[in-house]
Amino acid sequence: MMQDVSQFIVIAPGAMGKAVEYAEGRIRERLGRSFPDYVFTIEPYGPFAEADQFAVIPIMNQRGSAGPNGEMYMCRPLDPWVIPAIKQVLREFELAPGLN
Repeated sequence: MMQDVSQFIVIAPGAMGKAVEYAEGRIRERLGRSFPDYVFTIEPYGPFAEADQFAVIPIMNQRGSAGPNGEMYMCRPLDPWVIPAIKQVLREFELAPGLN
C-alpha cells in the first residue's frame, strides 16, 4: 500500500545557517503557499548542507504506516519536477524580512 510523499526536509546552504534559522517560519510559510499538499521541516545547520544551495530531501516513508508486523512501506516515487520546483522557490526567497 504505497502513499504519496508528503514531507520534505529542507537543508540550508552551509554559509546561510543563521539567516535561515532567523527566517525559518517565513520560509516554511512561503513553501506552504507554493506547495500546500506538502509539509516542510527546515534544517538550518544540516549535516548534508551543500555549499551554495538548499538541499531538499523527501521523506519516503510515513510515520505510523507500519504494517501489522512492523514493515515499513515506501512512498511512490516523486514526479521529476517536484524537487527542482521546490529548489526554485527557495532560490527566489529573500531572507530579508518583508520581501516574501
